[in-house]
Amino acid sequence: MRIESKRRLLALHAAALVAVGAAIAFGVVQSTASAAGKPSIIWLEQGAGNPAWDQQHKAAQEAGRRLGYSFKAVSGNLNPTDQANILKQLVDQKPSAIILNALDPKTVTPSLDYAKQKGVPVLSVYAIIPHATASVTFDELRSGRVAAIEAVRLLKQRYGKPEGEVAVLEGVLGQPASDLRAKGFLDYMKKKYPAVKIVAVQPTDWTADKASAAAQAWLVKYPKLSMIYSLSDTIGSPAANVVQRQNRLCTQQKTWKQNPNCIIFVSVDGVFFQELVKGRFFSTELYGLPWAGFTYGSLAYKLATHKPLPKATVLKSLLATAANAKCVNKMQNAMTSQAHTFPFNLPSLQAIAQKFGCQVLDKNL
Repeated sequence: MRIESKRRLLALHAAALVAVGAAIAFGVVQSTASAAGKPSIIWLEQGAGNPAWDQQHKAAQEAGRRLGYSFKAVSGNLNPTDQANILKQLVDQKPSAIILNALDPKTVTPSLDYAKQKGVPVLSVYAIIPHATASVTFDELRSGRVAAIEAVRLLKQRYGKPEGEVAVLEGVLGQPASDLRAKGFLDYMKKKYPAVKIVAVQPTDWTADKASAAAQAWLVKYPKLSMIYSLSDTIGSPAANVVQRQNRLCTQQKTWKQNPNCIIFVSVDGVFFQELVKGRFFSTELYGLPWAGFTYGSLAYKLATHKPLPKATVLKSLLATAANAKCVNKMQNAMTSQAHTFPFNLPSLQAIAQKFGCQVLDKNL
């Protein structure tokens, strides 16, 4: 009995040591993981492959490097229903915060409510969505209005007064960034300059193919077309290629004021800023997408770390024309070539432009 008792005691003692050892090991792992763990931020994009989106994601990742969070971007498949379903799936992964570039705020609303129930904060970008934890967007109505003001200036130079035929390349119908960017332009023209005829407004889903097809159709249908306003350089540039192949593109280097057959391009977002530098565009509005992406990442980090954040944050684009293109181009290039040291933390693109010594053309617009 004594031998058996000793054996049992030894077995129990050994089991206890194993259990204690396992508990200690688990505790070490937990402690290490907690110390090394970072907030995780996921960017749910509209789709994939758009250079504008890619620039922003890289900058958000740079913000993560500086602030200390992990980052990844996920496609919404350019489909509102898919995006809403993917948002729910991401919420179930329990990230620290999600950045959402919604295709359709209405479709994604139930998923935002689900995120709130699960305690996952969501930062809406490019749209103020009440059901999101917080929103950040550019003043898209202002962007459209600034584009219209510049368009009027160019048409006056060309014709002596604001007149002519203008077509508009839109993005995705129902998406606030697209709808408001178009509305700001169209409302300004209709109310103040009715002699400027808006002959066509064509959605493109932000794709080069649809923008090119629209431009090709317009060349035939509107032989007197004066100008194309594109809501993004990413759709304006391929459309300009089509127009140029037909020898119909106005450029800053040619006598565009005296050429009744050429078409002027004004644009928004500055993704293909070289189009302005090369003279194929006459204006664009810099969204400083690396700066924007960094800003979005920084705001999402505040949500992830439970810091106070306004319900809505509004940013302003920076007008760029031939007058300041060279300087603004240098500034924008520095955002990517000097990403690790660039002063992304400045409060506005206008402030960054002033720091770089660039002329700010839209102070009062």
